Amino acid sequence: MPLNDLTAFPAIVSVIPKSGVQFLDFGFSIAKSSPVPKDWGFYDDPKAAARPTGAGDEAAPIVVRRGDVDSGLVETYAIDHKRIFEAFDRVWMPFPLFREELGGGYFRGPTNWARAYLVRLDAPDDDGNDIRLILALDTDLIDFVEDEAYLAPSPHDTTNGRSFSLPSPQDPTDWFLREPWVKEWCLDVFKEMIEAEDRRRSGSRHARPLTLDELRERMEGPHEYLARYQAFIELIFGLDILPKFVLVDRITEPRPAPIDVDIVIDLGNSRTCGLLIEAQPDQLGADITQAVKLQLRDLSRPELVYSDPFDSRIEFSRATFGRDHLSLRSGRAEAFSWPTIVRVGPEAVRLASLRRGSEGSTGLSGPKRYLWDDDPRRDSWRFNSPMAHGEQSGLATGVAFTTLVNDIGDAIHQIPQATPAHDEAWFPSIRALYSRRNMMAFTLAEIFYQAIGMMNAPAHRLRRRNADLPRRLRRIIMTIPTAMPLAERQIMQRQAEIARDLVYLCIGAAAAQPAADGASAATLLTHADTPLPDVVLKWDEASATQAVFLYSQIALHYSGDARAFFNVLRHPLNRADGASDAFRLATLDVGGGTTDLVVTSFRVEGQGANVTLFPRQEFREGFNLAGDDAVFRVVREHVVEPIRRALGAAGLGDRTDYLLNRLFGGDRGDMTVIEQLRRQQFAAQIAAPIAIGMLAAYESYDPLAPMPATSRPFAAFFDGTALANETVVTYVNQEADKLGATGFELQKMVFPIDFAEIDRTVRSVFLEMLQSLGEVVWRCQTDVLLLSGRPSRLPAVCDILRETCALPPHRIIPLHTFRVGQWYPFRDYQALISDPKTTASVGAMLCLLGEGQLQNFNFRADELKPQSTARFFGKLSGNNRLLKDDEYYEGLDLDDREYELPEKEFDFRGPMPLGFRQFPVDWWPGTRLYSLDYASPELAPKLNARTPLKIRLKRNTREVKDIIDSFVLSRIEDRDGRSLPNNNLRLRLQTIDNQRGYWLDTGILLDK
Repeated sequence: MPLNDLTAFPAIVSVIPKSGVQFLDFGFSIAKSSPVPKDWGFYDDPKAAARPTGAGDEAAPIVVRRGDVDSGLVETYAIDHKRIFEAFDRVWMPFPLFREELGGGYFRGPTNWARAYLVRLDAPDDDGNDIRLILALDTDLIDFVEDEAYLAPSPHDTTNGRSFSLPSPQDPTDWFLREPWVKEWCLDVFKEMIEAEDRRRSGSRHARPLTLDELRERMEGPHEYLARYQAFIELIFGLDILPKFVLVDRITEPRPAPIDVDIVIDLGNSRTCGLLIEAQPDQLGADITQAVKLQLRDLSRPELVYSDPFDSRIEFSRATFGRDHLSLRSGRAEAFSWPTIVRVGPEAVRLASLRRGSEGSTGLSGPKRYLWDDDPRRDSWRFNSPMAHGEQSGLATGVAFTTLVNDIGDAIHQIPQATPAHDEAWFPSIRALYSRRNMMAFTLAEIFYQAIGMMNAPAHRLRRRNADLPRRLRRIIMTIPTAMPLAERQIMQRQAEIARDLVYLCIGAAAAQPAADGASAATLLTHADTPLPDVVLKWDEASATQAVFLYSQIALHYSGDARAFFNVLRHPLNRADGASDAFRLATLDVGGGTTDLVVTSFRVEGQGANVTLFPRQEFREGFNLAGDDAVFRVVREHVVEPIRRALGAAGLGDRTDYLLNRLFGGDRGDMTVIEQLRRQQFAAQIAAPIAIGMLAAYESYDPLAPMPATSRPFAAFFDGTALANETVVTYVNQEADKLGATGFELQKMVFPIDFAEIDRTVRSVFLEMLQSLGEVVWRCQTDVLLLSGRPSRLPAVCDILRETCALPPHRIIPLHTFRVGQWYPFRDYQALISDPKTTASVGAMLCLLGEGQLQNFNFRADELKPQSTARFFGKLSGNNRLLKDDEYYEGLDLDDREYELPEKEFDFRGPMPLGFRQFPVDWWPGTRLYSLDYASPELAPKLNARTPLKIRLKRNTREVKDIIDSFVLSRIEDRDGRSLPNNNLRLRLQTIDNQRGYWLDTGILLDK
């Protein structure tokens, strides 16, 4: 279980104002020898039963006994630890952290700035604690006004250095228990506990809600719900685990500047990871060993945090910290308002597994696959609400973030002022028809907001110097696939900038100012302490990986003498050539969605260890064929096929194929949304984890020492990090039973694992592509080839490259076997790169710091400039090949800003995919870039009668000067030579084959 490491907090902990919701983790275990009372005795006036229960009742239970210390007063009932956990386990509760008075005692408040979340762990943590307490603090400040409720710390509290702490049982705090919203909260929690108990006893998911009178009958006293809460508060005080809190003064002048922090993010198609590195003001250069992993907090299970590479999946989910409607009654409308709208990573994966199917669309397998799709969605996005009892969840709107975007998801502050005031683009989102492209901004906004909270968290700051200084983002560095089309690079840059803007608007660190000309988009004004961080998208994943290899060798092993290292490692044939003394390093980055190759030559300037490295990209190429394709093929051949055989053995016979195609095939006219959801859930939550488990086991396969075939039961693939969706399992079993399968139970299946067969399957995916790339490595006369990306651990990948004889085997280095050193943030206990996915983000950090901030490593990463690989452009075949007869343009030079497309025409006879390749051979894989289609279904029959249409394209250099591979329609003529309006056809960016979505989003496994 990915629990957060516990911090030994000092007696007084500083809190950074306006740093969002801050979390503090505490652990404890209640042993028999514990000093806290084993129970609390209460006197609850029976006469209060005649008065209304709830907000109108001013009475409260009185503690008459704590443990064995008896006051001699009458006791109505007792509350022990079991009853406390019955009521408050995994429930957010208001928590009384009040301001200490200078003369002793406590002021009446603040009442609504702290929440507590109690968790009984399934197993003790590493310190032996079996209970976790998560304290959440809303760090926004509210001006104090006499005779009004004191709801949150005020600016004066920060300038005066006032402390906040939990009052003792002897301090008068009954007034807090009598707060109407607090009483209603406790009553609501008690009612929910009783109704959950009734559902368990009846074995039904639905239980009749209890009336207030019925609820009173279930209480031992009229205020048992308050007694349990008071016992909970006294339990936490008795454990003595909470420090005092002081808010850092950021108002009084002069004030020291905040600590600058850079965040590096490698957001992949399948997985994402990130790093944070601080720039201490009193430190020359950068200490790379101080880089820390980006940490995400699970908002629906806040005891969990994730710092290793996490799933890129997103789900729409409203973050709540308890009963918002009751918090509103306190007088504070925006307490604990988490501004963003999507959850990312393992939390999103878990939420997706809890979907019912009738709530509508709630998420994506990853936003990076859909940067091309700017169409509004036909049906609204909805919140993933596993606990909702209705048929549909609410529309994904109504949080701070969605007030800043319109229905399509475009940022309202970026709409030109010249747009008419009545245009729908100006209206905040109501229908939640966000385009899939804008999901990238939504995802990055969540990551940025979590990063701002993490770097200002007390636990993080206390592990760093200048612990009482706030942290602010200085730069956002993102890596990109080596061969990502430049059009998509620009889109990704814009989405990252939009995400940054929206987060700063949400947290109040920026405000939109209308443009002076009255026509352009608004600009953002920021506070002097929080300027907008720069967004940097300079370095591709493969080049960044090279920086990791070079830094670990040159800076650490050769003390900066790059020339000596290159002389040792150069290929003997290259050393004998004498034509060039440059060192050529190739990197093959096999990711989840793309495979990229880059060959870079490195020139050294300077003498001895005082040198500068100048990189120059000699070659780069990439294909949309990677790890997810291997997973898909393993699903079809090693997951679905055993199910097929099991169904046949269960008596289905010829009906087996019929059932499998109904379950996992393409859409049908009679297919319900529930069936579509179950298909998608099976692919993402059953089939994919099984396939990934098989591939993980296959990573240790040695073809020279083959292991006998083995098997693994269904349950063994789901170890807690991935949970089998019982609803989907039941659905598959029931569908098989309907057709007459006898004794078929998916959850009891045993899947054969034949590594030789898995090796054959993986080879069938990568063989042709890797052979082609191997030839490039050989022709470029490279000295060393690095293999990065998690799928590079698959034995077939390395074996195929060795078989090409592009390089001697010892010059092909899989980075998961590379001993990188103790400086690497994601190292394992042997100082190895256990997960090659992480090299891109760490390498981007090195590229950033290598420009003058690292000892023994001066790396001119600014010399790495992206160049277009589009040389031949035309219509792609079904297997992404650009055949000679389908070439429309050749010899393209899109890097030349003055270059124009040739005045050539091509025929349009119907929807067609367009793409490019780099070499003049039609066996070289092509890359999809555009789709050309009719502008609307209504135009299709009219224009089809006039086909073939003659099409001309031109470069779109006026509107998007930074996108050199952007094309637009120049001219359309029908077969008779008559001109047609260009808006009759639509040329749109589309980089994946299926417009409906990726197989992990559609669940279609048997489409061919």
